[in-house]
Order: sequence, then structure tokens, then C-alpha cells
Amino acid sequence: MEAESITRIAGLIGESGRIRMLTVMLDGNGHPASELAIAADVSAQAASSHLAKLLKGGLIVSERHGRQRLFQLKNTDVAVAVEALGALATQRASPHAMPELRFARTCYDHLAGALSIAVRDNLLQMGALRSHQNDYALTQQGERFLRRLGIDAAPLRTLRRSFARKCLDWTERHHHIGGAVGAALLSRFFEMKWIARLRQTRAVRITEEGERQFEKMFGVRCAGLRFRQR
Repeated sequence: MEAESITRIAGLIGESGRIRMLTVMLDGNGHPASELAIAADVSAQAASSHLAKLLKGGLIVSERHGRQRLFQLKNTDVAVAVEALGALATQRASPHAMPELRFARTCYDHLAGALSIAVRDNLLQMGALRSHQNDYALTQQGERFLRRLGIDAAPLRTLRRSFARKCLDWTERHHHIGGAVGAALLSRFFEMKWIARLRQTRAVRITEEGERQFEKMFGVRCAGLRFRQR
């Protein structure tokens, strides 16, 4: 590790306004500077300065959509770092804090929260996943299980990204599934309408079909899981 590079990145992330902006961008979407300024509770001028620093530091990217310039995280590596810092910087969330976010939310392009940990636990218990130091390994049984969900693991292995990275969940303080496998699972959950987005938040809600299918496929009783979060 290069100490100077780590110090530079830590300095970029370790400012309250910028970390609030990065947290908003954990949803994986593009956001206008005006929205990020509100989230960071700073002026438009200060927001512009923060965003310029994050762009120069390689933590975010920007793209024009019509007259608007939208900002988003550069990649999943940044999302993993921000989520991990949240887990390290806080105690386990109090029982009444942010119940929707604690139960299920997006972490960039994969699932986070109590539901994600329950899914991970089931995959480990059935032998679909094996835990290694920084990643999860998908077994042959896991590949067969993913095919039941309509996910082909072979193309995921060819992507230029981590395959099944461990991502430290900041509310549950356990590792959920990131990487290509985590992204594929979240995408299928949305496609099959097991979960749905809640507007203006990273929290997701479980549909009636999702309640049935998470119990059938993963052994997760969502009602019981919610009760344990109280």
C-alpha cells in the first residue's frame, strides 16, 4: 500500500459534506449538483468545489443529460469503501434507527441490509457459497442454484470486476455479497418483482411475491426478519 495515496483518498472522503454526497451516490444513480448540495447541507458554490475535488480524485464521474450534469460513483470499489467506512465508524444501528434502510437497501448495484445477510447466510448454509478472505467462492451447487433464478454464472466470471466480493454492511456489520454475483442477484430480484424501489431513498420494499419467494428459495421469512429488527 502507498501511504501517500491512502492519505489523499482518506482526505477526500473524510470531509462531512463530501461523505454525505458519496452516501447519496451509493444508490448507483446519477445526481445533479443541486440535489447533492442539499444532501450535504452546503451552498451551491461549496458543492461545486466538493464535486470538483471528488472528480479530480477519481472517486466520481459526471455525465451530461440535456442541460443537467449528473454525478455518480466511479465504480463499485468506491461504494465498497464508503459502506465499509460506515460500518467501522458507527456502532451497530439502534433498534429503532432507519428501519427501512436496515431491513433492505441497495449498496451501489447490489443488495444490503438485514435481508442481504439472511440471503448470504442461506447460500453459505446450503453450500452454494464458500467464504474466503476477501471474497466468496461460488460452488457448482451455487451455479445450479443461480440457474434456477435465471442467472448464468459463466458470463459473470469474464467481467472486469470482482466476481463475488465481500462488502461490509454498515448497519449489520457483516459482509453481504457484492461484485458481479451480488449485482446479478439484485437485478433479478427487481426483474422478478420480488423487491421494488422506494422513491428518494436507497431502501427497497419486499412485494407480496417477494415475501413468498424469499422464503421458498432462501428460507427467509421476511416478517420474522422485520420483527427481529425492532
